[in-house]
Amino acid sequence: MQFLSFSLIDEKQFMLPGSNLAEVLSLDPSQIAPIPDMHPSVMGVCNWRGQVLWLVDLAHILGFGSFSHTKHNIIVIRSQGKFLGLAVNKMGYSIAYEGLKLQPPPIILNPQMQVLALCLKGKVASREGKNLLVLDADVIVNFLGQYRCDRHI
Repeated sequence: MQFLSFSLIDEKQFMLPGSNLAEVLSLDPSQIAPIPDMHPSVMGVCNWRGQVLWLVDLAHILGFGSFSHTKHNIIVIRSQGKFLGLAVNKMGYSIAYEGLKLQPPPIILNPQMQVLALCLKGKVASREGKNLLVLDADVIVNFLGQYRCDRHI
C-alpha cells in the first residue's frame, strides 16, 4: 500500500493513501483565482488539465491555522469521482507499507481541532519512530461539501 507523506506544521506529519492521489503541484499565488464569500479555508480555483480545480488550505480546515508561502504545494486528491486540491506546508515522500495495520488515531480534545478528529483514519509509526497521521480523503471531501464547493468539485 502506497502513501504520500506531507506536513502542515513542522512537527506534525500526515499521509494520504496513494489510491486517492491524482497529482502533486506547485502553484504561484497568481495562478489561484479567489472566490468571494467562501469559507476562509477555500483558497480559490485554478486551471488544472483544462478543468476548474478547487483549492483548500488543509491546515486551516484541520484547525492548525493558515500559512502563507510564495509557492503553494498542492496535493490533488480524487474522491467520489471528484478532484480537489489540498494546500500543504511541505511535501514529504512516497511510502510503501506492506500489510499495513493502522493504529487507532490519537484522541483529539482541542475543540478547534474536531475536524481533524473526523478526518483521521489512524496512525502508523515511521521507520524513524515518528507517528504519521493518516487522513481520509473521502471525509475531507464530504466535510467541504458544507461550504458549497462540493457541487463544483
